[in-house]
Amino acid sequence: MAKDPICGMFVNEETASITRTIHGVKWYFCSESCANTFEKPETELRRLKLLTIAGVMLTIPILLFTYLSFLPMDENNYLLFLLETPIQFLVGWRFYRGAYDSLKNRMGNMDLLIAIGTTAAWAYSSILTFTPSIFSSGGVYFDTAAVIITLILMGNLLENLSKRRASDAVRKLLNLQPRMTHVLHDELETEIPVESVTVGDVLIIRPGERIPVDGIVVQGTSSVDQSAITGESMPVEKIEGDEIIGATINTSGLLRMRAVKVGADTVLAKIVQLVEEAQVAHAPIQRLADKVSAYFAPAVIIIVLLLD
Repeated sequence: MAKDPICGMFVNEETASITRTIHGVKWYFCSESCANTFEKPETELRRLKLLTIAGVMLTIPILLFTYLSFLPMDENNYLLFLLETPIQFLVGWRFYRGAYDSLKNRMGNMDLLIAIGTTAAWAYSSILTFTPSIFSSGGVYFDTAAVIITLILMGNLLENLSKRRASDAVRKLLNLQPRMTHVLHDELETEIPVESVTVGDVLIIRPGERIPVDGIVVQGTSSVDQSAITGESMPVEKIEGDEIIGATINTSGLLRMRAVKVGADTVLAKIVQLVEEAQVAHAPIQRLADKVSAYFAPAVIIIVLLLD
């Protein structure tokens, strides 16, 4: 089972129809909206903002006309129908698309539950509005469908914004690592990309330069500013034999260091990994909701078909 990097839901790799291959890595998604968010986060964020604003602007009058009697009941229901239908099928279209994707993947998700629930409320209310004789009594539920769609969109928007801030934090962390460094081979100094550094290489770090990888001082004395990684406000004195952390700044003397941890093993890389994992990590109650939705939605559909 693969994990959707956006919503964190598990996707069956054998039946998944929505995939993307980026930089040689294949990613699996539960819906097109998750795939679009992964590929074009800025575009998807703007679209989500517009949909949320539209949902709020239409939901407010729906609530007013639902709970305050301005018009006769028939006219009021017609107005509610006109206000809620755009929310249902334009603002809430992403849930129908997600529901369709979940059916293609043969796995239920929250989009399927939302689509079924709000469509049932809209359909019942529409029938009651235009052909009230079919039902003996009862009120419309246009407000329920509108509020559900709008509140979930608002939640998605807040989640998207928080993930964007986390992504910005990751980019800032990655920018801490220098692109080039000076390596010493047979007393000959050469400038190479940081990605080419291997364990055991001896590097030269001049005053003002960032330390490229984790290592040990083999020669020299200096103060190192570690505030970006450890939060220490004052530079730390480093002498021969001391450990130094990649992405920190050599502030004074010339240092020679031996690379001990490079690439994904450095402290900086592990911090970035933790932040990225936190972006898709779900609270226990949310993981439970995802598991329930995977089975509850198909069960509801089967029960309804059997009762019919």
